[in-house]
Amino acid sequence: MGCREIRSVQQARDDGSSTMAVSFKDSDDATSALTEADTRAQAAIVGALRSEWGEELRIIGEEDDNADVASLLEGRTFDPLDRTLFDDELGETADLDAADFTIYVDPLDATREFVDGRLENCQVLVGIAIGDQAVAGVIGIPFPAGDLSTGETIVYGMADVGTGVVGEPLARGPFPLERNIDGIKFPRPHVASGRSQSPVMKSARDAVNRFGGSNVQYGGAGNKILAAALGEVSASIQDRYGGPWDVCAPEAIIKGFGGKITDLFGQDIAIYGPNAPRRCSERGYVATPPSSDVPHDALIATLLSQSDVKQHREDLIGEDTGN
Repeated sequence: MGCREIRSVQQARDDGSSTMAVSFKDSDDATSALTEADTRAQAAIVGALRSEWGEELRIIGEEDDNADVASLLEGRTFDPLDRTLFDDELGETADLDAADFTIYVDPLDATREFVDGRLENCQVLVGIAIGDQAVAGVIGIPFPAGDLSTGETIVYGMADVGTGVVGEPLARGPFPLERNIDGIKFPRPHVASGRSQSPVMKSARDAVNRFGGSNVQYGGAGNKILAAALGEVSASIQDRYGGPWDVCAPEAIIKGFGGKITDLFGQDIAIYGPNAPRRCSERGYVATPPSSDVPHDALIATLLSQSDVKQHREDLIGEDTGN
């Protein structure tokens, strides 16, 4: 449902019937862009989930504080969800209380790229956590071909269980932002990162060079992690992200593919639940496919040998321990 709302906004942009307004949650941060696609997608996702499972279901969305989301939900009805869709893949599941779950919703991951027209980066992320663990997720890809020429793709998965695809067959590549990668200008192994010029990310890119490879730009946390899960890149690195809605779904899915994801320091992602450490989103992530020519542990060790990364770790750990 989120993908449909985003595609509808884009269709109006394409045919000139609507001019999309863009605001910024932080006027100094271009990545904090907010559009009607974000609010409409969150309203559609949250409304459908609440209609099916009621108010007792705990849902945390990136746009929870946005008044437009609440107004879009008023008086709206939603078609029933198909609960049997993945029965063949997942089999029987134990009865669990809704109170055991937290649903994390990122209605439009890579909003900045959406605004700029780099549509192939955009995703809808719906993750399920039990306690402090990401267990399942869905990644909606509204523009698999980078435009409206094909329908959406839905990738779903459960950590350590498996994955599947619904809708438009998944045919990723060429790479989202570097359309002409040929292994010469950008020698392999490829490691995905974003546009951040923070000292930590500059050090991380320097570390990648020790493996003889190169960095390629991907927008959106979910897009980077899915690229690693699918083996498009040998690793994906990000030094920080917005919140648990950015990583819950893709963490579960990359684990469903058999890949690995940790924070920059080689520890489990720790952002779900009430016991998550402060500034946990600043610990970033490193994601690698099941068989990568950049071994996960070797990459972590190389990152930790970088002075900026070490200082970043000391700053965060020191704050957690009070040192």
